[in-house]
Amino acid sequence: MSTTSTAAPTETSWLAHLRRETERFVAVVRESPLRAHVPAYPDFTVHSLAAHIGRGLRLFQAIAAGGGEGSALDAPEGADVADWVLAGLAPLVTVLGEIPPDQLVPFPHNTGDRPAGLIATVLAVEVGVHRWDVESVLGEHAPIPADLAVQEVENVFANFVPRLAGSGVPDIGGTVELRATDTPATWRAQVSDGRLTTERAPDEPSGAAVVVTGPAQDIALLVWKRALPPRPELDVAGNVDVLKRFLVTDYIPDPRTTPAH
Repeated sequence: MSTTSTAAPTETSWLAHLRRETERFVAVVRESPLRAHVPAYPDFTVHSLAAHIGRGLRLFQAIAAGGGEGSALDAPEGADVADWVLAGLAPLVTVLGEIPPDQLVPFPHNTGDRPAGLIATVLAVEVGVHRWDVESVLGEHAPIPADLAVQEVENVFANFVPRLAGSGVPDIGGTVELRATDTPATWRAQVSDGRLTTERAPDEPSGAAVVVTGPAQDIALLVWKRALPPRPELDVAGNVDVLKRFLVTDYIPDPRTTPAH
């Protein structure tokens, strides 16, 4: 589970995202063969990905309730796993509605204390990305709302990049600019002194070596290495090799080669 965010979310809106993404995830699990491997993340099956999401919901519910991380919970083996995932949502939403959003709680994986108000944001991103993954089994993807897609990009750049690409990164040959067309969001990424650096950039012309333009959801899918160019949804202008070098940088686990977690 990703555990940091730079956003200052409105609790109600992010709880709505979390509800919608979880309900959609469960609906797709119910329609999919549980033993099928997930094309977007082949080391997961539909069942093991559902178990991952169900445990995550319960983990954060325990954290918000003051019980710490607790122990891993076993998911049902058969079709009941979908109902089990959904059953983890209501208790989490309830406790998040009871705890002050600025109250610090211990986030998992030794990442320190964070405001409880970030939990809905973190989980909306996590469930949203894996919702898209499980949809790849049936090949029908619901849209990713623009504000959620922006937060998915922010999550990668705030959480994964500093940990996984903070040193020893080969030069990619220039700056990559990622520009959303449906919401005012632009990011730039480059390698400096062996470190991948990223920033939320102003919406103005730049000297980037390559500029990728498209809807926020498609920028997010690119950054998460879920759907890579060439794609009709994305316009790529400039040095494509710079973009390719950026995308092979290990700033985030590649779902095509990373073991399930």
